[in-house]
Amino acid sequence: MRNVKSRPSGLVRFLNILIVLTALAAVISLVRLAGELRSAFDRDQYSSLEYYLQDGEYPGMIRQYYSRHYDIDPFPSAHEESYQAAGYADAAFQHQFFQKIGDQARAQANARRMEEYRRGCGSLSVVADDIDRLLEDIPSGH
Repeated sequence: MRNVKSRPSGLVRFLNILIVLTALAAVISLVRLAGELRSAFDRDQYSSLEYYLQDGEYPGMIRQYYSRHYDIDPFPSAHEESYQAAGYADAAFQHQFFQKIGDQARAQANARRMEEYRRGCGSLSVVADDIDRLLEDIPSGH
């Protein structure tokens, strides 16, 4: 028998080039996917506190305040003023609640917390003013 070397046909060459291009596109897509996943999970862990602050959604701020309390409370950070504003919101809503139900001792304790957090708000003291205005607009219910 003779050893015959045949050259691949044009269709086989085209399909081989197509396979290489598809594999290259898949590798590029996987690299981009990995970059997107990394950026999605590598975001600032306190950005949700800032988001709620900008949106004026104070219950969300309070929820983030409690979930991040152990992270930031004893140490100063870049998010300290936001954290203090969330603490003010928490204290103000609790003060309002305890005042409405007649528990003056707890209302006074939260009033002291409000003063402490207001001092820490710094440039975000306007948030504390906004929370005060919001609480003034709540009817007494009597």
